[in-house]
Amino acid sequence: MKVLLFDLSEAKTIRKIRQKTESWSPIAKDQIIAQELLRPILSHGGYAPDGAKRAVIWANSGKLSGTFELIDVTTNKQPPALPSVVYTGKLEEAGSHIWGGNNYVADFSDFKQEGLFWMRLELEETDQVAESYVFRIGKSLYLNLAKKAAKWFSYQRCGCEVPGWYKACHTEDVIIRENGERVDATGGWHDAGDYGKWIGAGTTGVLALTTLEEAFADEAGDRSQIPAFIDEAAWEARYFCKVYWDGIFHQAFAPPLENVCLFLGPPDKEPPRVLTEAQCLEYNTPTIATTVLTGASLAKLGRLILPYDKALADRCISISKEIQAIAAKVDPSKPAYQKEAGSYLTLQTGLLLSDVALYRMGKEQKYRENAEKSVREILGLQDKEGFFYEDKARSSAQMRYHFYLVSLYEFLKQHPDSPLNPDIKDAFGRWASTMEPLAKLSNFGQVGTKTADGSMRNMTPSANRDLGCFAWGMATAAMLFEEPKYLEIAERQIQWIVGFNPANVSMMAGVGRFVECTHHRYCFIEGHEDGVVPGGVLNGMAGGTGKVFQIGDVRTGHFVVSDGLPVDYPVFDTDGWGWSYAHSTTEYWTINNAWFIMGAVQVEKAMRKIGNR
Repeated sequence: MKVLLFDLSEAKTIRKIRQKTESWSPIAKDQIIAQELLRPILSHGGYAPDGAKRAVIWANSGKLSGTFELIDVTTNKQPPALPSVVYTGKLEEAGSHIWGGNNYVADFSDFKQEGLFWMRLELEETDQVAESYVFRIGKSLYLNLAKKAAKWFSYQRCGCEVPGWYKACHTEDVIIRENGERVDATGGWHDAGDYGKWIGAGTTGVLALTTLEEAFADEAGDRSQIPAFIDEAAWEARYFCKVYWDGIFHQAFAPPLENVCLFLGPPDKEPPRVLTEAQCLEYNTPTIATTVLTGASLAKLGRLILPYDKALADRCISISKEIQAIAAKVDPSKPAYQKEAGSYLTLQTGLLLSDVALYRMGKEQKYRENAEKSVREILGLQDKEGFFYEDKARSSAQMRYHFYLVSLYEFLKQHPDSPLNPDIKDAFGRWASTMEPLAKLSNFGQVGTKTADGSMRNMTPSANRDLGCFAWGMATAAMLFEEPKYLEIAERQIQWIVGFNPANVSMMAGVGRFVECTHHRYCFIEGHEDGVVPGGVLNGMAGGTGKVFQIGDVRTGHFVVSDGLPVDYPVFDTDGWGWSYAHSTTEYWTINNAWFIMGAVQVEKAMRKIGNR
């Protein structure tokens, strides 16, 4: 009998995710997942003309030999006419893997023609139909994917009508301060598949949207009107400004959790939400470290929106400076700041991003000097293997998504003459060298992780948001060292999210074959029961542990259970339709979209800089 790691006594529903081993041929001895049908697995989101292009074919226990063809679907005709074959290549043996048994690779990186294609296998051992999903090869591929991810935020707007989706929602959000003042807390974004408005997650969204705008501003055309991505970031920033006072961003409508977890209807049907100041702080009082990171996002947004909304720009910059002054006094060695000790890396990251943004506005020397101090502190938290530590005591290593590398890169770009830059490049080099072996664990090229005992795992703990961050880091390393192998790793992380993965599904709504169930309250909006919110990036796959664990909604008692699936089994909810309680894998999160944008933007920049392979 299996022992569950959670209490089922209050369970309302239980649904099990079971191992997929039914297939078109017998599976291999140690194979843990198979395809029902023989089909090339590739990036549904497409490929860049000069980028890395491959498909993976799972042969289970058998052997395959033959060729693959790329067919131009825009000129293809039904039989008896011959298909428009534009490329032919040989399948390459790619070893045995727990995913798919005997693996084969169809590499077509040297095919650079733009257009719409599909892949067909011509195999000697079987007459099974083997055709891929349709995919595009086109210029600015990663930029276009980033723009799709950025558009998603507009569907998450709170406090206004979203045409075609819902009427104005949550128009009475209020925080009652201790002195009795009623603070308007409307606006911002629904953070995820619920209607909470989390400050920390929103911060990543503001940073990502402003990064996208800055990266390709010279391609934006008419600048007389506020750019769409800055306008979107400003929507969230106005909410930040409303709920900020006394050095704190009050996380309205995140606590208590019942306010965001139990209501399953359309957002405009939810009853009025009123919280006290004490309730806002009860669940999660933001640390100074996370607060200064939010302040940094406001500083960056403030500079970019200044030509279009001076009042908002002044307010954003004023808050950022106020928070920075508070954060600069933090000394984790003192008892008053003991709770900040474990987030020292985040603290210095926020300070550095703030100083970079504020220096750019006025070229004040104090901001450069402060930035240099933070650079030294961040570099001092990296060990010789490339990992960074969250605390000065070096007790907690950090590999997951974070902005510390981003902050170092922003400083390097702003101060190309700084004597600190060789050390920054060295830090990137050590980090990239550490990550490179983790991208060779499967033929998909996704970055995995190490366990405490040093063994490798195919799956990273935080799924798609980690992969977006890793894409950013490897693309940056590719540019700093002009190293194409790092760029290829970066591309693979984005490709995984948009279809090049063991489930052969895109985890970005509106791109390729999407899943049929998501964890989003929008599934209860008439006309949107399929749960597709265009551009939304799901949490992604979790790694099996060999034990029973659950990916469902603990707080409401609706469990989706991974039924003792093997270690490194790609756990993902593809078994339902419309609504799913499996939030751990199939919920949209702001932070997923933010890191997808960051990663895709940096990959696009690297593709353009490094050029042809």
